[in-house]
Amino acid sequence: MDTYSEEQVDQILRYALAKRTNGQNLTKQQIYEIASDMGVSEADFLAAVQEWQSKQFVRKEQVEFDKYKKKSFKSNLLKFAIVNSFLVALNLFTSGQIGWEVYLLVFWGLGVALDAWVTYQTDSEEYEKQFQKWMQKQKRDRLTAQITGKLTTSLEEWLK
Repeated sequence: MDTYSEEQVDQILRYALAKRTNGQNLTKQQIYEIASDMGVSEADFLAAVQEWQSKQFVRKEQVEFDKYKKKSFKSNLLKFAIVNSFLVALNLFTSGQIGWEVYLLVFWGLGVALDAWVTYQTDSEEYEKQFQKWMQKQKRDRLTAQITGKLTTSLEEWLK
């Protein structure tokens, strides 16, 4: 008797489902019927749907966070390049040699390199910390916007 790993079962079922649906989207009820035919209880199905939705939300937030981090990094890199180019040029014109600005270039460059590491190394602990912090800020911002919107609406109604 052949045995299959969880990953292999997942792949086989994906192929079978793709053949069954011919690329069309399924409704939640249709998915439940398929799961039910496989012996999955309604409670397990609903828990799986909720877990999937939660993971989709987190993935969407990670995409937004990645865009934010990359935009921020590019902005910092541009500032680094402009300021240090100006300082090197200024020192070359005034004294004819490169001097003290090299220290600034090295230390600031180290900071930019570390920022690049955190921005593009998405499986690091520091990335996860920054992502969690960003998520908390997003929640606070959404809550603040909701409260402000409700207060504004209430105030407008009161003023009428």
